[in-house]
Amino acid sequence: MTVFRRMVLAFAMLVSTAGFGWAQEYPTRPITFVVPFAAGGGVDSIMRRMTDELQKALGQSIIVDPRPGANGAIGSAAAARATPDGYTLLATASSTFSLNPNLMKDPPYDQLKDLVPVATIGRSPWLLIVAADSPFKTVADVVAFGKANPGKLAFPFWQSSVLVTGETFGRVAGAQIRKVPYKGAVESMTDLLAGRLPIMFTDTIGARPQLAAGKIRVLASTVEKRPSYFQDIPTLKELGFDVVTDSMTAVFAPAATPKSILERLNKEFTRIVGTNEDIRERLREFGLDPTTMTLAEFDAFVRSEMTRWADMIEKAGLQKS
Repeated sequence: MTVFRRMVLAFAMLVSTAGFGWAQEYPTRPITFVVPFAAGGGVDSIMRRMTDELQKALGQSIIVDPRPGANGAIGSAAAARATPDGYTLLATASSTFSLNPNLMKDPPYDQLKDLVPVATIGRSPWLLIVAADSPFKTVADVVAFGKANPGKLAFPFWQSSVLVTGETFGRVAGAQIRKVPYKGAVESMTDLLAGRLPIMFTDTIGARPQLAAGKIRVLASTVEKRPSYFQDIPTLKELGFDVVTDSMTAVFAPAATPKSILERLNKEFTRIVGTNEDIRERLREFGLDPTTMTLAEFDAFVRSEMTRWADMIEKAGLQKS
């Protein structure tokens, strides 16, 4: 056997042994979940609710680290550049893994090369809402105003899926609606309630407290079928507007993270989301349909979603910027 071949075999055995060691020992210190959106938003709230169960399952402290900006690209890039050892993960939504690759000319991360799927948590709709004192009582009222007053209707966006949802709605409704960039959902809601924004697309987490307090009205949702928590609210599609968008909350890891760690994390998330009734009920209250996938299924889902949203982006007339 040549010296070179011995070196190759020795290296292969070392890598294999190291991988086994990681699988046996991981985790040995706190795990950070980078959330690429503002604190208090949907993904941030979901991850904080799951912290206790994750700590029990993994035996280590869980840190939720919001890093908002650039439609989620800043936090996503930070997670992608982290050491691939399972201690820095990305908890995010569809906008960063399905839309940013189709909307950004030069994204600071490559979704398919820099990140690998870990686990899914749940799918949720966007809700079209207005302030309780808004003159808009129905979606038809919103559309009529938009058509009669081009450019005066505006919606906020802080992540790509909100942007595409709003632009798609304006296109199919035949109304000119301006898009206004915001840092996050909390800031957008503040301006909606203050009368500085006429409409808003938000998630269930953002809508529920304000709805319970009587401060907003939900006019429609953006899914095929009415969500369980909003059975009395029509979907845009049933009202005649072909706007079907939703968002998947999910977890990714930096590329090159050992597969043994990915499998461990996927196993724990699948068990918690799939069988923990308290967590499942809380996810439903947040407006999510609890969803689990294997690593292979999740990888296929990411690729199919990138294609699906690319089609919607093209139809909405959006260009990469």
